[in-house]
This record gives sequence, C-alpha cells and structure tokens, in this order.
Amino acid sequence: MSAAPILSVRGISMQFGGIRAVNKVSFDVHRGEILGLIGPNGSGKSTLFNCILGQLRPTEGHCEIEGVSTDGVRPADLSLMGVGRTFQQLSVFPRMTVLDNVILAGQEHEGTMLGRLFARSDAGLGDKARQLVEFFRLTPYLDTEAGSLSYGQQKLVDAAMAFMAGPGIVLLDEPAGGVNLTMLAHLKERLVAYNREHGTTFVVIEHNMEFVMSICTRIIVLAQGEIIAQGSPDEIRSNPSVIDAYLGG
Repeated sequence: MSAAPILSVRGISMQFGGIRAVNKVSFDVHRGEILGLIGPNGSGKSTLFNCILGQLRPTEGHCEIEGVSTDGVRPADLSLMGVGRTFQQLSVFPRMTVLDNVILAGQEHEGTMLGRLFARSDAGLGDKARQLVEFFRLTPYLDTEAGSLSYGQQKLVDAAMAFMAGPGIVLLDEPAGGVNLTMLAHLKERLVAYNREHGTTFVVIEHNMEFVMSICTRIIVLAQGEIIAQGSPDEIRSNPSVIDAYLGG
C-alpha cells in the first residue's frame, strides 16, 4: 500500500444543539485496504460517514481525498474526485433494466452534455456496463427490470453502479443489511475480488460483525462519537474496550 493516504479525516466533530455526535475523529484510509467502521447504535458512525460524504457539514475538522480538501464540495461532485458510494436504501431504478441502471450510473461522468446528446443511446458505456454486470454475475438478468430481482441481487446491481465511474475509493453503507446468507457470501466474494483485481479501496460501515470481520483488513471502532480502538479483526475481537462497548461483554 502507498504511504500517502487516499482519504484523510482530520479532527471531525459534529454538534447537534447540545449533543456532540462526533468528537475530534481523525484517521487515514490507505490505498487498497478494506477498512471497517463499526460501533454500537448512537456511536456516531453514520454521522461521521455523512460528514465524509458531504451530506453534513462538520462543526469542526475537514477531509481530504488524495491530499485535496473536500470542503465545500457537493456530494454529487465527490465522484469527480474518485469517490463512489452505496446507500443503506437501494438506489436502483426498479422499472429500468439491470444494464440500463449501470449505464445510467456512469453517464454523468462521461464527457460534456453536448457530447452525450449526440452519443450512442448507451452513451458509449454499454461495454463497460456489461463487464461490471458480468463481474457481479448478473448477466442472466441483463435485460431484466431491476425491481423484479431479489433484494440481494439488487444490492449487487447497486454495487456495480457504484463502480461505473472507476472510483479509487468506495464507501459502502451497510452492504449486508437485509441480504440472505447465500447472497451475502456472494457479495462478499465479489467485493474482495474487485479489491484484489483493481486495488480499489473500501470503507465499510456495517452492523453485521461477521461480515466486517471476514472482509475488512483493518477496523475502527467508535463509541460515543470517539475512536476507542482500531486494528486487525483479531485485535478488535479481543479488545476489552470493544467487548464492553459493542459486543456486550
């Protein structure tokens, strides 16, 4: 991994009235790693995620992508800085085919508006979209309306959409939520394969501890808005502070 972080979080705090949901959190995300961000309910992880993604403007602190500050950058423009994301709630269009969903996810990153106006009907993205559909093993559903797929299959479509712009880092918001065990194993295998083959960095916020422990190379634990531990999955499993705060020990 490169010594220079792909994402730097510096002194992020978020205050809501008299409540400080996140308190001076700092960490780096290194190129090529799969970082987990976990913590009990109310620990501040969703608030921190939204600060990183520009959904919230932090009370203090800032973030940098590849050394460039994201202050004032709109969430929709973060993709131009190489950031992809998935959402807790699916972002697929149910009446569109799987292929068209993936194509649509990449259209706004390709060329000018005028160029897209006179481009092919698939905006020149059909081949790339098909490759991603194939990678996530959704080719049998290429021309199927996304809304007719199972929830787990739609999660795979959502993941394929997140990679259409070729991001260097993807933030995954509870990818395991609502997915059955068989499809979850498939999703995990595909994400690990994508990380291995393309070197794409992941930050995963997740409640499913088994999923986090099996996919992440490093884990950060939040409690009451502060980092209480970070390390490898084995180190986190055996950390007394984590057991007390999160695992119910």
